[in-house]
Amino acid sequence: MARAQRKSTRAVTMQEVAAQAGVSVMTVSNVLTGKKLVTDATRAAVMQAVEALHYVPNIAARSLASAAPELVGVHFRNTENDYLSAMVIGAVDTTSRMGAQMLVGRWDFEGDQSPMNVLRQLVRSGAQGVLVAPPFCETLTADDLAEFEGIALMGVSTGDNLPRLSSVRIDDRGAARAMTRRLIALGHRRIGFIKGAPNHLSTTTRFAGYREALQDAALVFDPELVVDGDLTFDSGLVAMNRLMRLTPRPTAVLSCNDDMAAAAIAVAQKLGLVVPDDVSIAGFDDSPLAIRVEPKLTTVRQPVAEIAGQAVRLIIEAIRNPDAPRPVVTHMVEHQLIERGSTGIAPVA
Repeated sequence: MARAQRKSTRAVTMQEVAAQAGVSVMTVSNVLTGKKLVTDATRAAVMQAVEALHYVPNIAARSLASAAPELVGVHFRNTENDYLSAMVIGAVDTTSRMGAQMLVGRWDFEGDQSPMNVLRQLVRSGAQGVLVAPPFCETLTADDLAEFEGIALMGVSTGDNLPRLSSVRIDDRGAARAMTRRLIALGHRRIGFIKGAPNHLSTTTRFAGYREALQDAALVFDPELVVDGDLTFDSGLVAMNRLMRLTPRPTAVLSCNDDMAAAAIAVAQKLGLVVPDDVSIAGFDDSPLAIRVEPKLTTVRQPVAEIAGQAVRLIIEAIRNPDAPRPVVTHMVEHQLIERGSTGIAPVA
C-alpha cells in the first residue's frame, strides 16, 4: 500500500504573506495587530493572503518584537559631502538618545541600488520608519507611498512643502530672498546666481527668493546673471568662470550651496580679483567648508543635523503611537544669515 503523502510542516512566514498581498511586511504586521494605519482595501488584501496561505501568527515572536527597540532607516544618495555627513550625525544622535536603532540605505541612480529598491530593502530589513533625503523624497508619487503604507516616512530638507509626505525643512525661498536683500543693502546691483541641481526643489525655491528680492528692490532681472550648477565644487568653477566673463561682470554672486561658493572664491582669486573688494560671494548651508576657505564664507545656515534629528524624533514618535493619525505636515526649522569675510560693500563703478 502506498504511503499517504505527508503535508509540509514548514511554517508560512510573514514575508510570504506580504509578497502574496503586494504590501510590506510592516503593513502585514499592522493589519494583524489591529493597528489603524491601513486602508480597508489593504486590510482585505492582507487577510485574503493570510487565509490563502493558512498563515498562523507566531505569538511568541510578536511579543519579542514588541519589546525590541524601534528600527529607523536613513535613505540617501551614495555620495560624500558635508550635508550628508551632518544629516547622518543628526539622525544617529537622536536615534541613540531615544533608545532606537538605525539602518542606513545608500542608493544610486541605477540597478539594484536604485532609490526605490533601497527603500524596499530598508523596509524588508525591518525599518518601521524611514528618513528620506532629497531629491528622492521630493519625487515620491501616491502609488509609491501606497506601497509603504504603515511605514512612517519623513522627508528632510525638502525645497518646498510636499503634498503627500511630511517633512522637516527651512524656508529656502525666504532664506535666499533674505541673503539677496542683504547683498542689495551692501550696494550690489548686478548679483549673479549659481543654481543647484535641477532635480532638487530647493533650486527652484531659492531661485524664486533671489528673483523676489530683485523685484522688491526694483532691480531688473538679467537672465545672463543666472548660471547652472549641480551642487559640486567643479560645477561651481564652471559657473563662476562664465559669470566672470560677462561685461559688466556681477559685483556679487549667490550660490545655492557652499561647495559652489567656495569654487567661486577660487575662480575670483585665480583671476586676480580680491574677495570681497572686487566681488562678494555668498553660499548656502554653512557647512564646515564655509570656515575652511579664505576669506571665510558668508552663507545661510541650514541646521542639517537639527533637521535630521527632528525628523527622526517624529518618526520614532509615530512608530510608538501606531494608532495616532498621520496627517501630512511640514515642520519648519529656523535658518540664519551668517556674515563673514566673503561679502562686503559693492565696489564703486
